[in-house]
This record gives sequence, C-alpha cells and structure tokens, in this order.
Amino acid sequence: MKLSETKHGTTLVLSVKGRIDMETAAEFGDELLAKIKVEGIEKIVLDFSGVGFVSSACLRALMLGLKQARELKVAFAIAAMQPKVLEIFQLSRIDTLIPCFATIEQAMNKVATSAAAQQVVRGENAMSVHFWGTRGSLPAPLTLQQLRNKLASALVAGVGMNLDTIERAHSFLESLPFHIGGTYGGSTSCVELSASENNVVLLDMGSGARLAGQEALRRLAGRAGEFHIFMSHLHWDHIMGFPFFTPAYIPGQRIHIYGCHDQMENAFRRQQMEPSFPVDLSKMAANIEFVRIEPGRVHNIAGYQVSAKLQQHPGDAYGYRFERNGKCVVYSTDAEHKPENNQDAAAFIEFYRDADLVIFDAMYSLADSVSVKEDWGHSSNVVGVELCQQARVKRLALVHHDPANDDATIERLCHDALRLEEITRQDSRLEVLAAYDGLEIQI
Repeated sequence: MKLSETKHGTTLVLSVKGRIDMETAAEFGDELLAKIKVEGIEKIVLDFSGVGFVSSACLRALMLGLKQARELKVAFAIAAMQPKVLEIFQLSRIDTLIPCFATIEQAMNKVATSAAAQQVVRGENAMSVHFWGTRGSLPAPLTLQQLRNKLASALVAGVGMNLDTIERAHSFLESLPFHIGGTYGGSTSCVELSASENNVVLLDMGSGARLAGQEALRRLAGRAGEFHIFMSHLHWDHIMGFPFFTPAYIPGQRIHIYGCHDQMENAFRRQQMEPSFPVDLSKMAANIEFVRIEPGRVHNIAGYQVSAKLQQHPGDAYGYRFERNGKCVVYSTDAEHKPENNQDAAAFIEFYRDADLVIFDAMYSLADSVSVKEDWGHSSNVVGVELCQQARVKRLALVHHDPANDDATIERLCHDALRLEEITRQDSRLEVLAAYDGLEIQI
C-alpha cells in the first residue's frame, strides 16, 4: 500500500495504491489521521482508483478518519473506486456514511457544495411531506396470504394483456386498484417535513423511523445532521422506532426531541433499559437532547413556526401546526373528537384553519368511534372531512390506519370520505387521500 498527496488550495487529494487489508490498514489509518490534522486543510479527497482490495479493517480505518474529520470540520470524500471496491462499500453500507464519487473532479466540487445542493433538492421555499409510517397501535405488515391474494388478483386481471416486459408490467400495476397494485404499508407513525441545509424534521418515532433515519443519512452523505423530532405523545407505537434510528448511534449527529410531556425523556430511556432493549440510551453516540415546549405558543424551530395543541387521548397527545413561507401543515394524530363537544370542534377548526395539509387520525369508522371504541382516543374519516371543510383546509390525509384493516378496507374508508366530501361540499373542494408508507406530497 502506497499513499501520495497533491494539494489544491485548501483541498488535499490523497492517492492510494495497492491493497488495504488487515496487514496494511493500520498504516493507512495512521497516515490518514495525520493528514486530516494538517493545519489549513478544509477538504480531504481519497483517490481510490489504484486500490484493488479493501477489507473490513480498511473500512474501520475510514470510519475513524471520518469521525476525526467531523470533529475538525474537515470535509471528507472518496472518489474513483474500482467496481469491486465500490461494491464492497455498498454491501457494507459504508457508502451511506461517506460521500463516494465517480471522479476526483466531482468529489472536489461536490464536497464543497453538497450542503447547498441539498437545500435546493429538498426545497427551500416549497414544502414536501414524506410518510414513513401510517399505521396505528402496532406494525401490521402484509401476511403471506394477503400478498398471495394480491398477486393472484393481479394475474387474473392481466390475462391476455401481453405483459412481456418490466415496463409493461409496471404500467399495468399502476392501472390496478391500489388495494391490489399497492399497499398502505405496515409501519407505525413517522412523517418527515422538508428542511433546509443539514436539518431533518420528523414527526413521531414509530417503526417508520428506521427507514427515515437511513434515508436521512444517505442524503447527508457523511455530513453531520441536525435532527428535529416532534413527539405527539409517548405511547409505544410512537416511540418504538427510536432504538433502531441509526443517526442516534453516530457521533457528530445532533438530535433534538421536542414534546409537551413531562415524562418524555423518561419514556425514551425506559424503553431502552434492560430487559427491554440491549443498548441503553446513554450508550448512543449522537448528541441527544430533550426539549419541552409549551402548547399554545409559537416556537421557531428549523425554519418553521411551530405551535402545539392538546388533543383528547389517553395520557394526552398533542397536535402540531407547522408554518413556513406561507405554507402550513397540521399533524393531528391520536385525537378523539366528541360529536357533542361543539367547543372542542371550534378550537380544532381554528387550529386547522386554511392549512394546505392536515394529517388526521382516522383509525375507526364513525360508528365504531362513538360505540364500541368510544374513549379509545381516536377519530374517523367522517369527522376529519367535517372539521377540515369548516376550516377551509386544502388537503386531508387520513392516517393511523387500524392494524386490523387490510388494504381493501382502508381504501373503502378513503372512498367513503371522498364521497362524503363530494355530497357535502360547499364553495371549495377538499382533496382527500389515505396516506401510505412511502407517499410524498409536495405543497
């Protein structure tokens, strides 16, 4: 293994040749750490075009180098890897932590501008909403029989359609009813709002938070992120994803967890204590802080004006209103609305007023919510439509789907809400949809 260097202003390009295996990884790591500490260096680009093999020892040395670079605020990237070496990075998922580029030129340019580019991609003025988890109470993945029923229905519908290419097959699937050609998913509550620079804004830490964390790290491409997490409440289905939230284990990541409950920090710590989980929260390497916010006040966080409102739910839950650049999203899951409580309805109408999107707990039918499941702390598609119509909301997303409901049932409840909106519409249309895991909405 040989290493040489060339300097381009404040950027240092380190060219590596040979194998970086168990015998040479220590030497490589020592030289890399030394170069990162050189005064006046702002960027390190590793030219791996001459590297024919890397072992796990090399990958560990790179991660130690990345940690050192973050501490010293030195940008860090790898470029021009041979195909087999790149595949090793991909198989180990190291490419999600360290920025990897096809050429030296791309690495030199994009390491410097990645934060600015990220801001453009995510949208500085517009808002996007990504649903990572839309189920309530507990995860509800498709069963084998449900999957086979979908496949059988699709096969029957496709008879005689000459589906002999992947493109034709995909086009056919898009034409099928969603409960056959798609799925609402099985992960519990987690929603992401777009944010600028290195900020990540997440609503709740249900099981959907696992994929949300992985995607955030991919976008950050090795840079430190500022995670802003807003908790509706502390029931297990809304915090169960945090032990599997990868950013919490990475040094240099900053995680702020906001909520209105006094016991918020205790709830997070308790679920990771023995015997419930093998990794105590104190062992997580990220900088984690818990921030209690006051309902009814406007807080300026991550570029948003945020206000919280108490909702009726066992143990209390809070809805959030997020405003930025004239756009508004309301996150209002885990809330029961009593039909006879006009004062409560009026307060929520004002909370939802003129929102571009209301994300609403529609776990039950109206009949169930006022009978066998009364006081269980959830609402219905019917109440969601009524409140949003009166608040002149533009779009309503139904979430917190009952784990007992299959895709066909959720689709039917959505169609019922669409029909109700149509026959009760006055002077403005309310768009209604049932959110699914993976859905992204642009506002």
